Amino acid sequence: MESICNCPCSHNTEEPKAVPLSTAHLATTLAPADQLWSTGREQAVRLRMEESGPGSEAPITVHQMFLETVEKYGNHPALVSKKDGQWMTLTWNQYYEQCRAAAKSFLKLGLERYHGVGILGFNSAEWFISDIGCILAG
Repeated sequence: MESICNCPCSHNTEEPKAVPLSTAHLATTLAPADQLWSTGREQAVRLRMEESGPGSEAPITVHQMFLETVEKYGNHPALVSKKDGQWMTLTWNQYYEQCRAAAKSFLKLGLERYHGVGILGFNSAEWFISDIGCILAG
């Protein structure tokens, strides 16, 4: 997945396309790989897949699992945190939208594929939104 950066240093000015909120058409394609491990961040590794049982299920990405949860539990509480003495609740839909906004912000700041973001902070909704936002950006 190529990231699109709208910063002035980028030559790609194509607008990002909206991601439909449906996992029915998402298929995970694995990069060809022969090795079971790697020390290179851009090198693919072969997954150990079984013929039957739990190890035979098709792999899915964190983003796919997140979308499945949003589709199934969209209006249910996902995160509850206390801010200035009041409890704040984010539904799965709200959580996903805030994670997408964080991902877009990271891309705008120049985050590239296979790079990381250090998140320092307390156990808060913003930490979780930033964490998933990094995954969605990559």
